[in-house]
Amino acid sequence: MILAVCMASCSSIVVINRPARFHNVRFKCALDVILLQMVRTYQRKTDRGNYGTETLGKALEAVHNGTPIKTASRQFGIPAKTLRRHRDGNVTKPGHVKLGSIATVFTKEQEQILVGHIKSMEKSLYGLSTTDIRRLAFDLAKQMGVHHKHFAQGSSIAGYDWLSGFMRRHPELSVRMPEATSLSRAVGFNWPQVQKFYAALKEALDCTHASALRIWNMDETGISSVHKPVKIIASKGARSVGKVTSGERGKTVTVICAASAAGAFVPPAFIYPRKKMVPSLMNGAPAGSLGLCSSSGWTDSNLFLVWLKHFAQFTKCSKEEPHILLLDGHHSHKTLDAVMYAREKGITMITFPPHCTHKLQPLDLSFFKALKSSYNVAAGNWMSSNPGRRISFFEMAGIFSAAYSKSASIGKAVSGFDAAGIWPYNPNKYGPEDFGGSAVTDEPEPGPSNTENDQSGPVISSPVLPSLDKSQQSPSSIQPIFLDKVILTFYFI
Repeated sequence: MILAVCMASCSSIVVINRPARFHNVRFKCALDVILLQMVRTYQRKTDRGNYGTETLGKALEAVHNGTPIKTASRQFGIPAKTLRRHRDGNVTKPGHVKLGSIATVFTKEQEQILVGHIKSMEKSLYGLSTTDIRRLAFDLAKQMGVHHKHFAQGSSIAGYDWLSGFMRRHPELSVRMPEATSLSRAVGFNWPQVQKFYAALKEALDCTHASALRIWNMDETGISSVHKPVKIIASKGARSVGKVTSGERGKTVTVICAASAAGAFVPPAFIYPRKKMVPSLMNGAPAGSLGLCSSSGWTDSNLFLVWLKHFAQFTKCSKEEPHILLLDGHHSHKTLDAVMYAREKGITMITFPPHCTHKLQPLDLSFFKALKSSYNVAAGNWMSSNPGRRISFFEMAGIFSAAYSKSASIGKAVSGFDAAGIWPYNPNKYGPEDFGGSAVTDEPEPGPSNTENDQSGPVISSPVLPSLDKSQQSPSSIQPIFLDKVILTFYFI
């Protein structure tokens, strides 16, 4: 017997003389692998059965209602002989299209259950790998009493061919690289916390009547003197490919950015890990940028107050035209000096719930990733243009400016606020399916007795006066009103 085996990786056809029985076990194993690859990449040669089971069912229904077979054949595009066999029950499954002897291990309904489980685990942040899915399919087939030749009994796992076919039958699934999500974020992003934030935001919008021009988000990010190289074109098969950077470990400069729901940006502020600020550190920085220094390179209560004055100067906010500022709950953002200044300038500050900024903060959703990517490109270009030199603090502002001018676009700012459901205001932006990660640790909410000591919810510091007796108002009075887990703190003049 002569067997022709076509190798996809070879341009020639190898003709092998195959005896009645295989005496070479290694040859048989290699042939099995080739045949499996051929099945996995098989392309249909005809259009038989393309009409589908649904069309076949409609045609049979028409025949049962008195329509002649030839008329139904022309109307539905199904051969008359096929309709006659299905009508007379001369097929294995009348009313179902089935070509050849190969059938799927599970039915469509059973595979849909498996797909639903995969999606549910993904939403819960406990996604399944390809190996997990293969083991799950084997266990499911064993439990249902389904046997298949591609399910290896010894290894208790479904084969690669089953997984390949399963992924082709369900194109809504794909292999993705997940982002590392800490347990604190998985638990902190929950339905009660998010709904309380939206309730606090709604109250601030109603009180200030702010438009997109007066709703802002600020956040800090870090840029390093040692950038992350981008992909390059290199020799194929090279053992390792390198690109020069400034050093092994770089020093970080904090950058404070702020954007509005209308697409405007406040000039950024740079915080250098130095004791003294010199003008040359700001060479090439974006126009209007602010240069600051701290011993750690991170923001603190004093620097935040300086930035808040910078923000007020740029936005021209006042009590007549109050602005809303969304920011994280860092302790430096909630000092008495900062709150008093915000009250004086008509700034309503709303903090995000703990561990929820990855879902609710507009800058995190649409801006910082593009900014970091552009900064790495700009830093790589600078290193290529200045061979033998290192990136120091004195060049970082200019490199950042090149990246900032490309990333700080109106579209990115607007899309970030829209993605978070902040503007346009949409408290239903995240549904119950988005809180699967916190479902595994659901706990009952604390009772009213613990409410006054729980300040983990969003905080509003607002200059708006509630409807209270004028005699209760004094220049230094601060009256907290506890509403479930949301703390609404009003400052009176």
